[in-house]
Amino acid sequence: MKPFSAMYFVRENRTRCFLLIFMLFLGYVAYLGGLYVTNPRDNWELPVAYYRRMVRVNDTAGDKENFSRFLEEVEESGRATVIKIGLYNAFNWNTVMGFDNGQVSLTFLTVQDFKTYCAAMGITCDFTNLKSGSMVMSERFAKNVGLKIGDKIGKDYSKDMLREFTLDAITKEDGYLLYFITEEEDYSLCAILIGKEGVPGEEIYAFANDRKEKYKINVQDNFEQSINAQTEPLNIIYGFIIILLAVIMAVTVNAAFIGMYQRRHFEFAIYRAIGMSKKEIIGKIVKELIYIDGIAVFLGGGIFFLGLYLFNHLALYPVGKYLRYYHPLALSGALLCNLAVLLPLMVTRSRQMLKADICEY
Repeated sequence: MKPFSAMYFVRENRTRCFLLIFMLFLGYVAYLGGLYVTNPRDNWELPVAYYRRMVRVNDTAGDKENFSRFLEEVEESGRATVIKIGLYNAFNWNTVMGFDNGQVSLTFLTVQDFKTYCAAMGITCDFTNLKSGSMVMSERFAKNVGLKIGDKIGKDYSKDMLREFTLDAITKEDGYLLYFITEEEDYSLCAILIGKEGVPGEEIYAFANDRKEKYKINVQDNFEQSINAQTEPLNIIYGFIIILLAVIMAVTVNAAFIGMYQRRHFEFAIYRAIGMSKKEIIGKIVKELIYIDGIAVFLGGGIFFLGLYLFNHLALYPVGKYLRYYHPLALSGALLCNLAVLLPLMVTRSRQMLKADICEY
């Protein structure tokens, strides 16, 4: 290996470079933080996908006949499937950030209505034991709250439970979904309108919204926008933290590199004395920093993602939680921290070494 090459210094100073690589590896803290703050929004991806295909409406005047006429008009239009739903029942699940979170919960009046919903949404479920008083939930939700088939949940479990239900089926949905099957008497003058094949939710929303004054109904606003509004503050907080972390890393790592390059002042003075141009010296410094940073990114990345994989499979999946391996916001935070360190280093170390003068020795 040529002594003037960038890798020569890294190879001959393994211990010192390892410490610097470790400091650069800490940029993955920003990536992990991004995965954490985006996790609550990630958990709503499947419900949001469902709500892109449907609209929830309810009567505001207490006029059952008027509401029925509206639902009949929807059916006659051929745009959507109408499913009447009952009074609200629900309980929360626990996030990886430690706080309880709500979920999409639907109460169906019959098993057949639930079957219709599952068929429309592509949900796989065993309907064998379902009946009035049954509860159905996604596998992840069941693990999260520690419930299994046959367990009963009632008012003593959550204030949002109106009566006791038995967990009779678990779906394979990739999210936190909860369903109940109750009696016709629990009908709440509320319904979901599921767009038929090729009919988007936006069209169903517009159809219902145009008739809300005529039939005195309430049309649920955009579900996705509502979720985004609730989770956006976490992203803003993350942004402030990342900026602070980037500044701290830039100052700390730069201080460590100052000491390393001060010891090389004589080395670069010789380079200048034997005729290396400023461009060549800057190129050597830039290449060294890129090599060190590259080792930190790729080797550190392998260690990080292996650790995340083990953490997911050993700690989170068994209790119905998870962290995604990638999110654009997390990547943006990690890149910001990395560039905040790397670019100033290239500029300051190049300026420092270009001042090296053999005459000083």
